[in-house]
Amino acid sequence: MDAAQNILQTITISVAVGIAMQVLSQKAKLPSIAFLMFAGILLGPQFLDLVDPLSLGPGLEVLVSLAVALILFEGGLSLDFDSFKTVNQSVRNMLTIGLTITLVGSALAAKFLLGLDWSLSFLFGSFMTITGLTVINPILQRVKVDRNIATILRSEGILSNPIGAFISVGVLEVILASKQQTWMFFLYEFLFKICVGLFVGFVLGWLLGRILKKRYIEDDLKNLVVFAAVFTIFFTSNLIEANTGILAVVVAGFAVQRENIPQLNKLKRFKGQLSVLFISILFILISANLNLDSLVSLGWKGVAIVAISMLVIRPISIFASNVGILKLKEKLFISWIGPKGIVSASVASLFTLILVKNGIQDAELVEALVFLVIMATVLIQGLSARRAADFCDCLLTDGAIIIVGGNALGRTLGTAFKELGKEVVLIDNNKDHCKLSMQDNLATICGNALDIEVLDRANIQRTSLLIATTANAEINYLVCQMARELYGIPEVYPAIDSPHKGVNDHFVNEIGGNLAYAKPVNIEDWKIAVDEDSVRILDLDLPEPKNNAVLKDFKLDNVDDNDWIPLILKRKTGYFFVHADQVWSKGDILIYLLK
Repeated sequence: MDAAQNILQTITISVAVGIAMQVLSQKAKLPSIAFLMFAGILLGPQFLDLVDPLSLGPGLEVLVSLAVALILFEGGLSLDFDSFKTVNQSVRNMLTIGLTITLVGSALAAKFLLGLDWSLSFLFGSFMTITGLTVINPILQRVKVDRNIATILRSEGILSNPIGAFISVGVLEVILASKQQTWMFFLYEFLFKICVGLFVGFVLGWLLGRILKKRYIEDDLKNLVVFAAVFTIFFTSNLIEANTGILAVVVAGFAVQRENIPQLNKLKRFKGQLSVLFISILFILISANLNLDSLVSLGWKGVAIVAISMLVIRPISIFASNVGILKLKEKLFISWIGPKGIVSASVASLFTLILVKNGIQDAELVEALVFLVIMATVLIQGLSARRAADFCDCLLTDGAIIIVGGNALGRTLGTAFKELGKEVVLIDNNKDHCKLSMQDNLATICGNALDIEVLDRANIQRTSLLIATTANAEINYLVCQMARELYGIPEVYPAIDSPHKGVNDHFVNEIGGNLAYAKPVNIEDWKIAVDEDSVRILDLDLPEPKNNAVLKDFKLDNVDDNDWIPLILKRKTGYFFVHADQVWSKGDILIYLLK
């Protein structure tokens, strides 16, 4: 087979098998990295020899570099400085105290067990500071845990990627620095690289954001322009100063999302799809390129480092970061869930290619050790997460309640459920509503509930019940339809006001939902009534129903039907949101609003 045919075969099989593994992992609800790694090794030169990364020559390093740039740019798009300012103390400590413990502890383990020199040991330690968000997300989709724990794990995964990657760049510079250079010269060089990465990333990212915001480009071309811009920013920064592109693309992604450009969420979804494509190709190639002899040569020492990483370093970092913050069982569960993922693997592979090209010995040993840790954490922690959550008493017995609509009525309903011990998440794109909701100590997501990313931020996968109670019946219906069709939420309740004008019972029944509040409700009218403090929340002991009656047929004596709203049905077995087909029994208590 000639060289061109070999390259074509390698790329074609990598794309086809990589996407197939993504589909398989989605069906199995397991991290895709496990399937991609296994497929890459199997297809590589050491087994089936269908994928030959070395046939790409220098192109392999170029492809890995561009894939890393795209992945980290997407990470920059996900960084929200306002959220970071308010992120809880646990995450801040984990990204400072915990990260330092992980870096130093991993380096010491590699130094004294494998005998690596200090610079390579700290390079391995820097890779270990990067938590695998692409592994954590599938785990949390399968294992429904407390919202606070899920938020901590996801926040750590998002924020550790750029931080850990840049620490790795710093260590790489130490290794590549000439022995003749003094520490003062290196410090100057490193600070200069930081300045170049920050400057290029911010300026070009800001410029890209302004161009997108001013609508100089047609919507059909925006995604492609951003795609080209990511590679341009990465190349430009590296051209000015070597190995600064990684920092530049992260900063650029952050600068773009800070511009609040129109249709940013569509851009994020497009970048997410591109990242999946590049991750699929990348992981097949770097797994196929993995030196299995180096992996085998690690022997028991490699296994010992993995065990120390999982059972000693991770728990110490979590417990030290959460003194007086989390409960013991919460610390234990978070200590167990710290998988490494695609960013660790891709950065390690890229740096290994650079180090090997520069004649640095034992670079492949570090890469093999990183892959061994990834294999172990993905498989062991991923498969045991449910049992660990059960043991640590972190499993949700019933899912959270999402309320779409932070108006006065929505906040009143959310507060009522929270006081009954339910976990409540409120979504609204009105910033004033969000502020008031947070003042009521309700977990709040500020954004459009019709945006998939906003629903993901609200952990909709962990939700058992969604109530849409905005003043727009069509929006309420569409949100509930998305929740049913995309996420399979078992209970969805849209509020409607005038069924003869638009959305009606027939539409609601078609999506498998039920009418909120058991009847049509004028949300705008009730918002005003609650804001003016002209309503009361009351309890009513329900009488024995007649002829299988449901709550939509229930009437309050001497009260106009428009002057009261049933909210929650309270019985010995639990609390239930009131809907049109809600049945009741004698002894049940109805919590309701009365003007």
